[in-house]
Amino acid sequence: MFTVLLTLFACGKGNDTYDMATWQSPLASEFDGDPDVAQGEEIYFNEHWTDTSPYALTCFSCHSNSPDDTLTVDADEYNRPAHTVWNAGLRGSWKGGQTWDLEESNIIGAFGGEVCVTAYYPEGSDMTPEQAAHLEAYMKTLTDADAGDDPRAEPLDFSFTQWPTQEDFFATISDGAGGWLSGADVGDPVAGEALANRHCGSCHTPEGEAAPIFYTALSLPVEDTVQRIRKAKIDDENTAPNQRMPRVPHDRLSDEELYDLLAFITTAEE
Repeated sequence: MFTVLLTLFACGKGNDTYDMATWQSPLASEFDGDPDVAQGEEIYFNEHWTDTSPYALTCFSCHSNSPDDTLTVDADEYNRPAHTVWNAGLRGSWKGGQTWDLEESNIIGAFGGEVCVTAYYPEGSDMTPEQAAHLEAYMKTLTDADAGDDPRAEPLDFSFTQWPTQEDFFATISDGAGGWLSGADVGDPVAGEALANRHCGSCHTPEGEAAPIFYTALSLPVEDTVQRIRKAKIDDENTAPNQRMPRVPHDRLSDEELYDLLAFITTAEE
């Protein structure tokens, strides 16, 4: 969700005039009061929305706020699907290095919204100017003073991998996962359960309490589930899979781990 904020906040000033300490987004500038860091932190963790909908995820569901995190590994038990937001105020997408529809004045319509929100902030509602001002104030605290060369400040990648056919995509997957897709009895569901908690647990739970990945996956062909996890777009299909969930690439989840995860997903209801 916060990825969308990064790009929306970029609107209005170029990189050469950017001052994170004083800069305000167009939406936040509509708020006449004083931004409150504590309220911004509450919005980031979204605790007061957790009971509104199983799909009302929080910023923290996808983005860690810890200075101990790298781009792909989080300091707690979860490996979240999106980059940490530590030093995110230094990203080009915050400062103005991305483009979007200038007619859009809310978070939902900003660049990257199909990845982070739509149904997520919360339940698809628009962020208010006051909420944006508070959240922006909190995000400005998550920055090292001299961290311009921090690789975590690099812009985020929303792209799909693209393949002519599904067969071309699956040809890139190792023998283990490929054998599983062919019906071979491979993959360890016990190991897969631990992987599911690590890689999926910040947004999804086996009980289906939040965005029920396991129930959804059971209703899909295995091939479609793999495409969603790897975020692969097939040219001969009309729609790109997994518009909302970020990709889980090989550097986070190997093919061998992938077929363990698939083995658990398909037995989770048993």
